[in-house]
Amino acid sequence: MGTAPARTDLSAAAPTRYELFSPEWLARANAAFTVLPADETSAIRVELTVTDAPAGTAGTLGILVDLTTGALRFSAGHRAGRPALAFTLSHADARTLLFGDQTHRTRLFEHGGLRLEGAFLFVFMLDRILQQDVSGALAAVRARTTGLPDGPLPTPAWRKRPAAEVPRDETAGIREAQDTLPRTMAALRAELGRTTPGAQVYVSHAPTRTTVSVALGESRPHVPFTRRSSPIWYCCSKAVGAVAVGQLWERGLVDPLRPVAEYLPWFDGEGREKITLFQLLTHTSPVPMALDPLHGTFAADVELRREQLRTMRIPADAEPGTRINYAPWWAWFLLADIVQAVDGRDYERYLTEEVLAPCAMTGTRMVLTPEEYRKEAGLLPLIHITGGDFPAEPTRWYATEASCTRPIPGLNMRGPVRDLGRFFETLLADGQAPGGRILRPQTVMAMTARHRVGLTDPFGNADWGLGFRLESHHLGEAYTAFSRYSSRRTFGHYGLWTSVAFADPDASVVAAVHLNGKASQDEHQERMLAIGDAIYHDLGLV
Repeated sequence: MGTAPARTDLSAAAPTRYELFSPEWLARANAAFTVLPADETSAIRVELTVTDAPAGTAGTLGILVDLTTGALRFSAGHRAGRPALAFTLSHADARTLLFGDQTHRTRLFEHGGLRLEGAFLFVFMLDRILQQDVSGALAAVRARTTGLPDGPLPTPAWRKRPAAEVPRDETAGIREAQDTLPRTMAALRAELGRTTPGAQVYVSHAPTRTTVSVALGESRPHVPFTRRSSPIWYCCSKAVGAVAVGQLWERGLVDPLRPVAEYLPWFDGEGREKITLFQLLTHTSPVPMALDPLHGTFAADVELRREQLRTMRIPADAEPGTRINYAPWWAWFLLADIVQAVDGRDYERYLTEEVLAPCAMTGTRMVLTPEEYRKEAGLLPLIHITGGDFPAEPTRWYATEASCTRPIPGLNMRGPVRDLGRFFETLLADGQAPGGRILRPQTVMAMTARHRVGLTDPFGNADWGLGFRLESHHLGEAYTAFSRYSSRRTFGHYGLWTSVAFADPDASVVAAVHLNGKASQDEHQERMLAIGDAIYHDLGLV
């Protein structure tokens, strides 16, 4: 990792303070950040629209963010071109965004007063830049900003600290994994301390009766990762929800080709009535991820999110089915409402009773109760932003009480990845779970068949089933989903550059991997392929 630049001297007493986004403030802010170089050709652009800008301050502000150096550059007014992130927020929330701690910054997405368009993944990177403040320039700007409390700044989390000790009851699993999957363990250890603080892995191979469950490293600062730890699955949660649709399809309660509005009459008008279940499951709807109406409120109250979907606008020139429009939040929110509309049980209860229980996924929770959260908050694995020349930064995204206790369908399931492995083992067994059948063999085949073909996107997505990512290495390494050696029949899902789970029917392999370090797309693809390839080597399938 690179050496952090010298931090700005804050010894000067009682600096003059200026109103946030006033001309004087902008001048002082840019002067403070001259200690860090900014490459305008590679930096991302963030735009803030302040809904209640005080007199004499900028109502629209541009921030150039160099993700390589941590430099910020501020300018008043709107610039041509689409920004990577566009926030619409109050003046007070803008202060929190720039100068709040991580917990308060993540809570901006819980109260419903923030709107965001753009590539949400950059929010994680921006959060790390603001939290680490490697040069101290942001602290210097903070000292010159009115409306902020005095007091010492928190010690950066990236300062060196002792690693957590491995619990005794985990050493047996580590030894077994080392004996059975030596290449896989070597690939995992190569990432520890580099792109991830910790890992949790489950691998099974029925023909050789191989089953390995192992945890390595830390789940959060000073807390070891164990096989019982419950990391967030992110979008791997979507595969479990897709099975619910398959079950309702078997019962004749839904038809994937029918419009969503037939099941949710409130989702009607202005083009919304043309969106089908098939489009949601294959991520080919007319609404791109950058315009996801839940971007700014993914953890807000359910009714507020439902109202945003009720008024969601469809781009005038959008053509469904012509491009991949991955929908992290809004699509599965609709699917969850459809489940309740046609079955009567809410999404969380339905999946718990109809999928988790039969599959013996005993450690998995769709959502935590407030009591469970308060009991487990200090042990829940955190996602760390890694990669580049910055130290790993533990974050509070999806780890606050609201984001753990309010349902975020398709995203905030938590559980040991061995439970996720058991889920895919059930699908590999044609829907037969330990506690009973969850799908007919024909439905498993239909859900995991190729329904989206010939479309690709910059994030490596290619062929897709009904809610499942399909192996696409025939399109090149950029679209290899799970391993260079997995069969084209392999199906599974990714989880926001942290998790992956898949089942290979031809090789009878199931794997579920969680790395709690979120790296860049290219770095994540490289490490996951290294791990996936190692699994096939270790099982003698190459």
